[in-house]
Amino acid sequence: DMRARVENMKHEVLANPAFARWLDALWERGRVKLLHMVRNPQGALGGQLGASLSELGRALQQDVRLQRVVNRFARRTMVGVATRYGAQIVRLVSETVKRWDARTVTDRIEGAVGRDLQFIRINGTLVGGLVGLLLHTLDVAL
Repeated sequence: DMRARVENMKHEVLANPAFARWLDALWERGRVKLLHMVRNPQGALGGQLGASLSELGRALQQDVRLQRVVNRFARRTMVGVATRYGAQIVRLVSETVKRWDARTVTDRIEGAVGRDLQFIRINGTLVGGLVGLLLHTLDVAL
């Protein structure tokens, strides 16, 4: 009998709109405070987070078994994400790239490829020139 009364009181409290608003406000204040603490690198939590990430990085460099576990988890997660959200990802990327102008595309490719892009351009010019010279020579000879 006591258990049923406690259960009823619990349901009444949880169904109360004022309690729900209070709980939402409490959650929001806590969430904002936590985000502020994480984003502040000089704060205690920010420092602890940085130290923990550094420690994880060192462990990943040294522990081959941990590397395999993390890689397996990452692969499974990515396969799951690609399977579940593949169409949306393709649509998002396609729509984003459609909005880019020529300068943006060039900047992004140069940023991704880096210094090698200049060598690719030079090699492409040289190969294209040599092919053109070869075709011209064949045309004149025939």
